[in-house]
Amino acid sequence: MNDKIKDTIGKLKERNKALTITVGNQKGGVGKTSNATLIGYMLAKKGVKTLVADLDPQSNATKALMLTKSNNTEHVSTIDKTLMAGVQEGSLSNLPVNIVNNLDLLPSFIDFKDFAKFVYRNTQTDSEVDHYLEPLFEPLKENYDIILIDVPPMNPEVTNNSVVMSDYVLISLQTQERSLTGAEDYLNELANLKDEYSLNVDVLGILEVLMRKKGSVDNFIIKNAKEEFGQDNIFENVIPQMERIKRFDVNGISEVDFYDKKVIGVYNQVTDEFLNRIHYFEYE
Repeated sequence: MNDKIKDTIGKLKERNKALTITVGNQKGGVGKTSNATLIGYMLAKKGVKTLVADLDPQSNATKALMLTKSNNTEHVSTIDKTLMAGVQEGSLSNLPVNIVNNLDLLPSFIDFKDFAKFVYRNTQTDSEVDHYLEPLFEPLKENYDIILIDVPPMNPEVTNNSVVMSDYVLISLQTQERSLTGAEDYLNELANLKDEYSLNVDVLGILEVLMRKKGSVDNFIIKNAKEEFGQDNIFENVIPQMERIKRFDVNGISEVDFYDKKVIGVYNQVTDEFLNRIHYFEYE
């Protein structure tokens, strides 16, 4: 760990509340959940007190991290209360589940699909809809250095709430045409929200996830992304195609064999760049 990263972690710990980052793209299946869970896991290993907030009713981040918890304890792990129950009760403070040292999870469940129905019944304006979760997250921000939010695709109520309470957005871009279009749509919606609510939210970067190693489509999408978004906005590190990442989603994150450690090594480099980008935006 170099001095700049150590300095960034030290400064994050000095903050009064967590730096909050949404991991997004309007397209599904582009690596958002894997990036949120594995960057969160690596931040925790580096000593950053991290919360992964799962705002997706498919609850893939919840499943992956609860299995990660099971991999690291002999006890049976359970979730006492769902995210939707916390929203209905007006408090999320007792929901986070500790996964490993420095890493907590705000768990989701299928009932969170009714968030839009609930929020429209309990608000009077679009602004109230888009800001509904912000006050519920404020107490959580006092307990962490970084909060990573995993959001579902094509869900404006959840996406808007997440962006409104975030400092940055990390865009996950899989090298396929629909993912590129989803990233463009996401950035357009981000710009609209910034203008409408005078938000101080920036794009931390665009993290590319390869469909195929050295594939012609991959190279084409990478070239187009650099032209569309600018070289400086694209992470230098790229997530290669690795089957073990998919297994982590099914079996939880582990560090047992060569293939586990290969994934961990990739995400160690990605997380270092993630922290370097935070240093650039926050402390330079």
